[in-house]
Amino acid sequence: MRNLVLCALTAAMWGAFATAAHASDIPTGKPGQEEATPRVAGGAKPSSLPSDTASIDITAKLDDLLATAKETSEVMRLYASWQAGNREAVPEIFALAKNGNARAQNLAGFMLDNGQGVKQDSKAAAAYFQRSAESVPLAKYNLGVLTYYGRGVRKDEAKAMELFKGSAMKAGVEQASVQLAIYYLKNKNEDEAYKWANEWANRGNVKAFYLLGRILYQRGQYQSAASWIQKAANASEPNAPAILSLMYRDGKGVGQSKMMSAAWWMIYGALNRRQTGGSLVSSSSFGLDETEQRQALGFANNWLATHGADKRISYQKTLLQTN
Repeated sequence: MRNLVLCALTAAMWGAFATAAHASDIPTGKPGQEEATPRVAGGAKPSSLPSDTASIDITAKLDDLLATAKETSEVMRLYASWQAGNREAVPEIFALAKNGNARAQNLAGFMLDNGQGVKQDSKAAAAYFQRSAESVPLAKYNLGVLTYYGRGVRKDEAKAMELFKGSAMKAGVEQASVQLAIYYLKNKNEDEAYKWANEWANRGNVKAFYLLGRILYQRGQYQSAASWIQKAANASEPNAPAILSLMYRDGKGVGQSKMMSAAWWMIYGALNRRQTGGSLVSSSSFGLDETEQRQALGFANNWLATHGADKRISYQKTLLQTN
């Protein structure tokens, strides 16, 4: 009976892990694939990094912001006026948009897609984003969101990825890079997924921490994976604890520990509002004795008490501004 319970729990752990971030299944990896001394963050050699990663031009982004500051200021002043209760600001925003103001067109699309100040209409939003996207990279991202999810326009994931690439390369839109990493991981194009995850993990994006760690785990680079997954978990990324639980269970990249495996599985359950508590950390589930069970419970409770919930980002939403 004990073996049956353990097998059932193990299957449940792998099942939850495999669906995290809507990406592909995780192979177990092979000993010996771990790089002994990674030369750059993420475990990749400089020669293996995609060349076009370097073309994400922050200087160009700043120049673009300075060149359009006046135009943007006027549009955002009207938006702030509407938020403060001035209903007359809405027709002014749409008048600017219809007269060709690209920032106003992006704002009009955002308001239409989110039903702010006007009736929700994603089809009309897409038309405004289409016009604005010629000069505003964020509008390109927003059009990509609608295209990826088929909201207001025909669903076309490949076209959406091209739009995301444009907004990421031109304006460094974080959400675009994360969308690209998730898409390529889901479609088992690990090299492309690695490119986008690595770029933004090294810029501090929490979801990218998790995605890069997951890719490295799949590659069998467990020590490098553990570093990124731990960073993601410390930032309360909700999927990271499931991988940590598996790593502690198997002793991959970290010291093997049944107690820590159980503790991180509890944390994963709590962050995702799944079942937690004694039923998941019983001796029959993880092979813990009473002392280890108390330690696991204590670690999980202390961790949850000192770490806030992560900042959940909806990647289905269009954006008004970049981070």
